[in-house]
Amino acid sequence: MIIRTASFIELLEIHSKIPEMHTISDLKYFSDRIGSKKYISLVAEISGGLIGYKLGYWINSEKFYSWLGGVIPSQRKNGIAKALLKRQEFEVHSAGGTEISVKSMNKYPGMLMMLIANGYQVTAYKKSGQNDGKIEFSKCLT
Repeated sequence: MIIRTASFIELLEIHSKIPEMHTISDLKYFSDRIGSKKYISLVAEISGGLIGYKLGYWINSEKFYSWLGGVIPSQRKNGIAKALLKRQEFEVHSAGGTEISVKSMNKYPGMLMMLIANGYQVTAYKKSGQNDGKIEFSKCLT
């Protein structure tokens, strides 16, 4: 497996293969959210096939927000999400970052368990809908 920097086109290609994620119809979605912020976009690939991604951006010079990511269903449970997470942490720390934050939901138990197992701590919960809410996590990289 190779993890490398990716284009928004590659991220969109992978994102479209992750059924539980909301549909993104074009690249404008990424550029609208990122704007002029510095960002890190990573893909995982095996034999040239894109299988997972992670995208986040800098909130300020020390804090980073891990915004989107996922692994295609046929490649789950192979450590790909964890490898992308660790690479993102490395990139953030190497650039002087001291904290990463991320949000998830109860409907993504695999993500919640991975975050907790890798040292992320719950920092907030915001109810959004009848059966779910957003759980905010953060991790200090010092």
